[in-house]
Amino acid sequence: MDTNKTILLIATLDTKEEEAFYLKARIEKNRIRVLLMDTGILAPPVRKPDISQEEVAAQGGVALKTSLQQGDKFASTENMCRGAARLTASLFHEGRIQGVIGIGGGQGTQIATTAMRALPTGIPGLMVSTIANGLHRFGPYVGTRDLTIMHTVCDIQGLNFLTRRILQNAAGAICGMVLDPDETIRPEGVPVALSMLGTTTIGALRAKRALQEKGYEVVSFHQNGTGGIAMEDMILGGAFDGVLDLNLHEIGDYRVKGLHAALRGDRLTAAGALGLPQVVAPGSINYSVQGPPESIPEGMAGRARFYNNPQFTLVRLGVDELKDVAREVASKLNRARGPVMVFIPLKGFSYPDREGLPHWDPEGNEAFIDTLESSLSKSIPLVKLDTHINDAGFIDAAVAAFLSLMAKYKRAPEN
Repeated sequence: MDTNKTILLIATLDTKEEEAFYLKARIEKNRIRVLLMDTGILAPPVRKPDISQEEVAAQGGVALKTSLQQGDKFASTENMCRGAARLTASLFHEGRIQGVIGIGGGQGTQIATTAMRALPTGIPGLMVSTIANGLHRFGPYVGTRDLTIMHTVCDIQGLNFLTRRILQNAAGAICGMVLDPDETIRPEGVPVALSMLGTTTIGALRAKRALQEKGYEVVSFHQNGTGGIAMEDMILGGAFDGVLDLNLHEIGDYRVKGLHAALRGDRLTAAGALGLPQVVAPGSINYSVQGPPESIPEGMAGRARFYNNPQFTLVRLGVDELKDVAREVASKLNRARGPVMVFIPLKGFSYPDREGLPHWDPEGNEAFIDTLESSLSKSIPLVKLDTHINDAGFIDAAVAAFLSLMAKYKRAPEN
């Protein structure tokens, strides 16, 4: 091979041996090395992989022989998931692989994507899957990573004119991902995270421009259930020096199990755990994203609604729900090890939450504000402004406070 690139190929060779070795050969035609990992749990392969099924199982914590004797396919698959993830992470951190490709059906997709999610965001990962179609949900497979899923169209059961073409395309795709990246790409300014959602876009874009003018590189995260948790993961990974958290929608939607509920319950914890400066505002926290009007739960009947588009209806949270959310926000911020400031817009938390629009409910907002204020540590400044969250006055004040915290804690750009 005349490149220094290596791709990890993950496949269950008990059912996909022929296809896996074909894909391996196609990748090697591009002069890229391949490490083949066998994650099958049944019969051993005819041809020897680089990483055996026994090695994978052992890394998962249960020897393959023991796992098979127990006769629990689910437990065996979970064990292979753990083992594949640990091995993949080790190979990457040792500098031995630059990308990952997997092929498989339901079991193979679960194992390979679990392994891919063990890598940092931005590392090439391509899953060639028989289940990448129809109404299947891909959130559990992709998580918060930038994985690519390729549909095989037909089942992966031997080589034919269609599977050869699909696997050739897959080989070209993963090789292109691994060979093309500019490895010198780094933040051009001090990296900071910004949360936003459609109903606070106007304010968030103003904040983004203001920070960029000061030399910060801003990465925005859409609060759609995945975006906020992806932000949390990247904060914990050391990607950012500060967080301007203008939109907490995922926390409110998590309380009522809405369509944009946070994937996990740890939203609004990472910056505090690392002691990063953070300025927080309750953008879009006071509504839930539900489906079309006919799908809205019976328990939400009669509540104020804003029809965002044919697929999404924004439904106001109730007073008790808002109080619960306020207590959760305060509890998380109270545990922060770094500087925190909270800004409250008294004239509305999102676009439809404004006088004259369907979500305007000052009493409901006041319930949230009062509960937050009484639950928040007295050491955390809480600033109330007689503005709407998208107003220039509110955004400029929040950005100024953020810039002040970043400068005070020596995370500002060098002049």
